[in-house]
Amino acid sequence: MNGEYASEDLEVEFGDSFVDSLRGTYSVAFAGTTYTHSGNGGLGGDKSVLPGEKIAVVGAPGEVRLDGADDSNSDYFQTFSNGTNSQVFYINTDDLSGDYEYDLSGDIITVRDLGLSVSVDETTVTNEAGNTIEGTVTAVDASRSITVELLDNGGNTVATDQGQFDGQGEYDFSFSADREPGSYTVEVTDDDTQDEVESSTITVTDAQAAAASFATSTVSDQRGDIVSITVQMEGTDHASITVGAPDQGVLANVTLQDGNDDGQATVYLNTYELGPPAGSGTNPFDVDDDSDDSIEHWTVTSHTSNLIDAGEYDLEVRAGDQTYGENSDSVAVLALEERSTQSIKMWTGAASLSPTDLSEVNEALGNNEITQSSQIAVGDYAVHQLKATGLEGLLEARANEDVTSQFATAVSSGPLDLTIEEANQDASALDLDLSGSDANVRVIADGADDTYYIIVDTSAINFEPSSPRGAEALPKDEDTALETNFTVLQDDAGFDFTPDAEYDDDENSETLVTYTAAEPDISVDEPYNVSQASGQTIRGDTNIAPGTEMNVRIRSKSSTSPSFLKTASPTVQPDGTFKATVDFSSQNVGDEYDINVDAPIHSGDVTESGTVVQSMMTPTTGDMTDTTTATPEPDTATPTPDTMTEAPSTTSTTETSTPTTTPGFGVVVALTALIAAALLAIRRD
Repeated sequence: MNGEYASEDLEVEFGDSFVDSLRGTYSVAFAGTTYTHSGNGGLGGDKSVLPGEKIAVVGAPGEVRLDGADDSNSDYFQTFSNGTNSQVFYINTDDLSGDYEYDLSGDIITVRDLGLSVSVDETTVTNEAGNTIEGTVTAVDASRSITVELLDNGGNTVATDQGQFDGQGEYDFSFSADREPGSYTVEVTDDDTQDEVESSTITVTDAQAAAASFATSTVSDQRGDIVSITVQMEGTDHASITVGAPDQGVLANVTLQDGNDDGQATVYLNTYELGPPAGSGTNPFDVDDDSDDSIEHWTVTSHTSNLIDAGEYDLEVRAGDQTYGENSDSVAVLALEERSTQSIKMWTGAASLSPTDLSEVNEALGNNEITQSSQIAVGDYAVHQLKATGLEGLLEARANEDVTSQFATAVSSGPLDLTIEEANQDASALDLDLSGSDANVRVIADGADDTYYIIVDTSAINFEPSSPRGAEALPKDEDTALETNFTVLQDDAGFDFTPDAEYDDDENSETLVTYTAAEPDISVDEPYNVSQASGQTIRGDTNIAPGTEMNVRIRSKSSTSPSFLKTASPTVQPDGTFKATVDFSSQNVGDEYDINVDAPIHSGDVTESGTVVQSMMTPTTGDMTDTTTATPEPDTATPTPDTMTEAPSTTSTTETSTPTTTPGFGVVVALTALIAAALLAIRRD
């Protein structure tokens, strides 16, 4: 008998070539492992076997014994002897686990668990041609032979796979799912030990008729933008889309795979790349980076010679992989409108910002750190909010938010242009740099909203060297009227981005906005005096961008003792005001001080002087040049920040000639005093 057979059910028949006494049929015992009984009565050292494995021991004279060697099986005892005319006996480990001492020699036989297990990848599959039932068998021992069987609901074997574990103790199996609907299991047998494991139930169902359709009947956008196309699938995880037709000048195909089995997939079509870029092998289709869906294949058979025209284009979808040109399952329309530039609006951004993506821009807008203004303090950011359709594809603004490099390419080679120059006849243009580490312009895209933020760092920009001003910096000590011109060039580089019905062949689309690059200005509002109280307020105004943190220092004059220094860091509000609240309750009446205010982009301090005065009461009637103020009885007046309190009827009045330094006199109080003076004059007449 030739070959090796791992089996419990073998019979050997001896034929005529053997002596007469040996002729006949004999049963054969199978053992997966063979050990030799050594001269000292042992096995030549400790051994490890697997439960269920039969061990053949060769050369053991007479009887030998196997004893439990640990607490868990200390009661185990078994003697073994050779059979007639045999030097071999067998140990069946089917019911054993743990350590056993062989023949009192000290050699230990350890029976270890094989750890045989089986898992299936999917418990429900359709019997569509090409589908498979797949899974993995694992064990703690490598390079073992196994039998993998697919069993039907009645336990009958319908498919068999003979395999062997790899070096990691794993084996991957696969059976065709093209069979009768019903319940199936996978049974795995270790050939040496005859250990068996069975998988969970796999349900095979009839394949559903494959179909695909569009989520909407019309997909609309502007030519040059990126459109979103969603397809729905039934009975398949692949769908093939055709865009356009031979007589429409555009023909492109893409096959999608639904990677998460949710029955749909979304692909983005860059209509800009249906023009000349397609001729260079550019893929106009894309999916989200974090999507489970994927693009399997794509082709562009026909493309336009310039930017695709406005109009309607056919959309067709078919179930399956790359089934272009066959009867479609569903149709829709791709409607592309003319692109346009709607507006440019000016905003000012705080110098402390450095936005690199849309979330940072939106956060600054929400925090009033970017606010709409036609006056930009030099040193702040000049933020141009450009509203324009049809640029999303050119600037790759769906997957990218920082599109500075794409914008720079579009400006250098068309079809866009951007200039900022003085708004006068002898205009000098600013030297705009959109590339490299020294870039002074950054472009952040909100492609879905057709909005682009062109952010100019006015602290890092000079005029062009060839301009009348030369390469000097944008001045900080004077106001400069500027004009930004965003231009879409007609037929530039073969891309027609302007509607033919609105523009002549040599006419460009220009969108202008004017604003002022202003000298940073800070002023402190009167009154400069404060009361001897907590919660005293120093107010001011500035043209520096809201969100900027100001530096307010109130330092005692040299004549004041003890000296003091009070600081505050108020933030510029959207209306250009700032307010510092300071505690003067521990200062003395008559203490003199200087108020110093500056900001990061402001050169030099703004200084005003003030005095700590007694908490003031409501004034009696009189003119503004000779205002009377109330002097309260000692310790009877309660100071109130920024307001005037009504004086008790028992107080006496004294005149003072310092109306501009009376704390708490805001606009309302000043108007009240002016009206009182006018009434007094009428009564005097």
